[in-house]
Amino acid sequence: MLRSTLSLIAIVVCYHSQAQIPGCDGNRYLSEVFTTVDTTADIQFGANTTFAGNAQNLYLNVYEPNGDTLSQRPVIFMAYGGSFIGGQRGDVDWLCRYYARCGFVAVAIDYRLYDGALFPLPDSADFTDVVIKALGDMKAAIRYMREDAATVNQFSINPNMVIVSGISAGGILASHVGFVDSTDTFEPFVLAAVQANGGWEGNSSTNLQYSSAVDIVVSFSGALRDDVYIDANDPPLFSAHDDGDGVVPYAGGYASVFNIPIIYVDGSANMHIQADAVGVTNQLITRTSTGHVSYFNDQTWEDSVKQASLDFMYPLMCSPASSVDEVSYTQPTIQIMPNPSTSDIHIEMQTNERLDVELFDMNGRLVQSWQQVNASFDIAKDSKQGMYILRVSGDDHLSISKLIWN
Repeated sequence: MLRSTLSLIAIVVCYHSQAQIPGCDGNRYLSEVFTTVDTTADIQFGANTTFAGNAQNLYLNVYEPNGDTLSQRPVIFMAYGGSFIGGQRGDVDWLCRYYARCGFVAVAIDYRLYDGALFPLPDSADFTDVVIKALGDMKAAIRYMREDAATVNQFSINPNMVIVSGISAGGILASHVGFVDSTDTFEPFVLAAVQANGGWEGNSSTNLQYSSAVDIVVSFSGALRDDVYIDANDPPLFSAHDDGDGVVPYAGGYASVFNIPIIYVDGSANMHIQADAVGVTNQLITRTSTGHVSYFNDQTWEDSVKQASLDFMYPLMCSPASSVDEVSYTQPTIQIMPNPSTSDIHIEMQTNERLDVELFDMNGRLVQSWQQVNASFDIAKDSKQGMYILRVSGDDHLSISKLIWN
């Protein structure tokens, strides 16, 4: 693990109950075990009407590992970026091929974009409507692949392991598909847009007898309109994000189009704080950068982020564990005194391991890190008032705690 450059804001040690899927051999799903990929392009999975009233057929491309004989493979849906104004499914061809070489079935999808007037720019209500349209499109693509699995089974997917992913606007889309539920609280104009677009499943296809449920969300510089959409019953979340992103904010702020703020969203840092708070398994990779998706413009970072996504998904797919006691990490007893505090905080743990200690602020930035040889130590109040995340790890132990300085 690249501890010096990859920051983890939270890893909550609990998993959805999930039986081990086929193919888990310690190599497949963790590395590129296949050298070539088979592609089936331009498969129509739905049709609908765009924001401007134009008819649009919706297509997807399927990427499979060449020579693979496994009959049930996890499927990862990939949505491209482009501020919900531009982009095409071919933009994520490279990333779909990567996951296919690792043994997944990868699916690059169309979704409807904003095609109205750009000057003046659309407002937040317009973009909300466009995201809801796109949400229905991705759900239709998921239903299409599940219908295929239940009928002709052309693509040999495992319908019990569906992953949604995307870059930038695609990450926003995947996050909403994974975390927005009809039981969440919404403003009246949002509910009106949902109703106008066929309800929460959308109306881009008629095969509503098939599920659009999601098992894992992988978001590259994505966001949610409100992080409280994430609740305890939601799927695990992996994210990567630049902490100075000026397009899709890292924490809370306005997503921008052409450098013009359009709509307030909660970025990856806030999503992971919420996931931590409700007990959803999660991991956030943070790059200190003012760029947007900069980690995919640097080969070392790209390789690290892609590998980290595999490392995150593998135990979720391949471990039969459904409780903390069966996971590779155990959580030792930890005492934090006093907490909240106005001065130094004393930590005691029941372990004899050499410990790695990391302190993060609530934006996911690493504040302090050190190695600790004793299980009893103090953290000096060198930081300003607020809430912090303390991550203490050893060979066999992992503890995530919140610290508060008043």
